[in-house]
Amino acid sequence: MRPNGKAAAVLLLAALVAVGCSKRGDKPQAKAAVPQDSAQSNPIAAAGGSQVSKETDEEGFTADAKPSITGPVSFADGEAAYKAKQYTDATAIFERYTEQKPDNAWGHFMLGLSAWKGSDLPKAEKAFEAALAIDPDHLKSLVNLSRVLIEQKRYDDALNKLMLAGDIEPNSNEVQRLLGRAYYGQGKTVDAVDAYRRAIELDEKDVWSMNNLALLFLEEKRAEEAMPLLLKAVDLRKDVAAFHNNLGMALEHTRRFKDAAASYNDALSADPDYEKAKQNLARVEAVKVNKDESDDQAGSK
Repeated sequence: MRPNGKAAAVLLLAALVAVGCSKRGDKPQAKAAVPQDSAQSNPIAAAGGSQVSKETDEEGFTADAKPSITGPVSFADGEAAYKAKQYTDATAIFERYTEQKPDNAWGHFMLGLSAWKGSDLPKAEKAFEAALAIDPDHLKSLVNLSRVLIEQKRYDDALNKLMLAGDIEPNSNEVQRLLGRAYYGQGKTVDAVDAYRRAIELDEKDVWSMNNLALLFLEEKRAEEAMPLLLKAVDLRKDVAAFHNNLGMALEHTRRFKDAAASYNDALSADPDYEKAKQNLARVEAVKVNKDESDDQAGSK
């Protein structure tokens, strides 16, 4: 039986609404969720037991077993899992999404980002390269691919990607910060210092460049130069325990033991489970006690 004219119109309208919703669900957002600077580990090996801090807050991921994705997925599905820090889920969803939309650079980019946050560096590298094969000027893929390469200590390869990124965006403080890390990894300390300083010039609130440059100065026994950088980083981000810890190291290196102890306590206030700060605090308190006893003995003579 054929539907009457009114019923046919209702059916047509419902079909159009369904198609419209599907298209909206699959459309990648222009501004995908991207962390500030997240290398899972910073390559700087700070001297004297200072804690090298990550460039993003500590993030874990859930879902130990890889989920089985069988039906169609949307970009929004994957982005929602990523924002919820469910990186294994997000990786699986974006793997499926890139099968559905193989020519979408943003899909490959988000697959790379999710895999990287889930510590699957080979998969992340492959995904970012896929995004760049589609769009060679995809700046975010170049930048985040350089992070993956830095984590693998492939500093020459990372520099090649960062040079391309710098050609696209010459005034990116993010690119300069990563250049600092790559140069440091190559042992080019002067170039690393210049890159970090340039990053801070471009963004006076770039606490991670301040922290990284300060750690480099600590390694070179230039604690007085590290101090103002860490003081500003702490002032801007009181919630980052590593900044307080590293400031404590700078104070300890300049024999300001009481202030160093206070900074280590601040680090533990920000993160009570921060093992390095606990060790540093115990050490500096022992030094302070011994110093006070020596002062007392000297005063009694």
